[in-house]
Amino acid sequence: MKELDLKEYLSKYKNTAVDFFRFPGNYGDSLIWHGTIKLLLSLDIREQYVDISSPKYNDVLFIDGGGNFVDYYSDIKDFLIKKPTLYKKIVILPHTIFGEKQVEVLDNVSSKLTIFCRERVSAKFLDDKLKHAEVYLWHDCAFYNEFVQTPAGIGVLNAFRSDVESVLKSRPESNVDISQNGYATKPLDELIGILQKYEQVNTDRLHIAIAATLLGKKVKLFPNSYYKNKAVFEYFLKRFANVSFVEDVNNK
Repeated sequence: MKELDLKEYLSKYKNTAVDFFRFPGNYGDSLIWHGTIKLLLSLDIREQYVDISSPKYNDVLFIDGGGNFVDYYSDIKDFLIKKPTLYKKIVILPHTIFGEKQVEVLDNVSSKLTIFCRERVSAKFLDDKLKHAEVYLWHDCAFYNEFVQTPAGIGVLNAFRSDVESVLKSRPESNVDISQNGYATKPLDELIGILQKYEQVNTDRLHIAIAATLLGKKVKLFPNSYYKNKAVFEYFLKRFANVSFVEDVNNK
């Protein structure tokens, strides 16, 4: 599995326009999107947003990064099933991808495919399974965000998820799943304002952990229902000294 600097790779599209597929989401997806836009702006790549009913505007399609191309969700899968021959080139930005259905969809796409995975588990899965595609490792686009370090804050924020990716039998009484208050392109001010108030953040939301880490908070990241959180932590997030991964979900 080869690492490839995403910015260096995308420089071939500098000063051009591409179609861009952005699926619905929450505050975590917004953190990814804001980081992605910062990256594209640095290369003067202009994005033309498309959805499943849109025509093609450009020959190249970028699919935004995240965790949408797994068995839990269908947005990317449905898009590619409907348009398997539409584009000459498709670039999937750093993603977590698993499941045989996803492999089947990708193998049916006639476009030239380049896929960036944000952790090693997905990269190996695709490298072993796909018939045609270039697969590379690179970090989540949320890390292209830069935040001003803030004062320590007070107390602990418990921000555990309450959806299908949760493995908790119970959540702390004070739990606030702040990620659900966002959407894929929502401004980050409200999220950052909440996180700034606290000294420590406990969460099984990957991008709440990333945002809090970038803000300099003490962060404890817990497992979600599949390998995503641990794999992203092991590949990239653990290089930040203020974040740790907690295997025991009951150790809150």
